[in-house]
Amino acid sequence: MKKLIVIPFLVLFSYLAEAQTLNVETGDNAYAQGDKIAQLGVSLGAYGYGGGFFGSRSFALPVNASLEFGFHEFLSAGPYVAFSRWGYKAPTYNYHFSVFAAGARGSFHYLPLINDGLDLGLDESKLDFYITVMLGIEARNWNYGDNFSGTVQSNDARFAFNGVLGFKYKFNQNWGAYFEGGRGAIGYATFGASYTF
Repeated sequence: MKKLIVIPFLVLFSYLAEAQTLNVETGDNAYAQGDKIAQLGVSLGAYGYGGGFFGSRSFALPVNASLEFGFHEFLSAGPYVAFSRWGYKAPTYNYHFSVFAAGARGSFHYLPLINDGLDLGLDESKLDFYITVMLGIEARNWNYGDNFSGTVQSNDARFAFNGVLGFKYKFNQNWGAYFEGGRGAIGYATFGASYTF
């Protein structure tokens, strides 16, 4: 499963590193048309059996990765993936739950509009406010075993339509930190690092 996640992103990042030599003008704003934005983060409040991974005896933080292409002065879109696994283990039973999510996301970057409309004077070279919608598939796997009934395994998948409010702060032309609140790819609050090509 880890190879399925890592390989496509290695190929994508190799392509973007090469494409960076095209010298596309990105402007002075934290978001501009022509930007390519890669984000890697972790989520809190992951959902699943028992409502989340908190309290379980083993877990992997929900990891999210996305890539968006700025095709309009206010709009960007691209793919995302996310993965998490957690479980309980005791002398007489064990339980594991994992989820993999993948799909497409689109973002509306609205800071310039509210800055102009409300005359806020926020620094658009450092700040980016956005609303994101996600459409994808979530594949879930349950694995339960005990000393009495043996092992039971169940798999399912569902279509997901989720939305988040996002905030990004850029430290320099390329690097920034972001936070997204709302029902994301796996969790309800996601934070991490972003890199703009």
